[in-house]
Amino acid sequence: MRYNLDFKIKIIAYYKQGHTGLATGKKFAVNPQFVRKWVKQYQSGGIEAIRPKTSKAVYSADFKHQVLTTMLKQGLSQPETALKFNISAPALISHWHKAYRQYGMSGLTPKRQGRGAMTKPVITNKPDDDKTPAELKRELAYLRAENAYLKKLDALLREREQAATKQGSSKD
Repeated sequence: MRYNLDFKIKIIAYYKQGHTGLATGKKFAVNPQFVRKWVKQYQSGGIEAIRPKTSKAVYSADFKHQVLTTMLKQGLSQPETALKFNISAPALISHWHKAYRQYGMSGLTPKRQGRGAMTKPVITNKPDDDKTPAELKRELAYLRAENAYLKKLDALLREREQAATKQGSSKD
């Protein structure tokens, strides 16, 4: 569940009045760990640190490396490191550390997700003599793929026709 900024500020203010994390959590029906986390975030980074994120954060490989280096050199825990660098989920650091141990810096580079966009073949209406070798090669590859597709389609249609005639002849 996401909590808005006003709600978090109310909880922090109540906590700062001298109430414990447990009492604050009970009063607002929130996990006391959240209360402690938000108070620490607020103390280290102010309102910006507790403001809900509007989009998924994307971290560069250099930033991830800096986080891991700082954590290891200073002997910080993952939650402490996350607090220091304003990372919302300390578990991210664990994933980065594992990837770094397995693959080095290349493990920290963001991976492209999903499939690449399909590109339409660039077939121009120029006469063949005016086309560049690259344009001719692209067109040839496209026409070969189209030809192979049509051959496969024709074979499948013939196969269906043969199967239908075999079924029809056995019923007589």
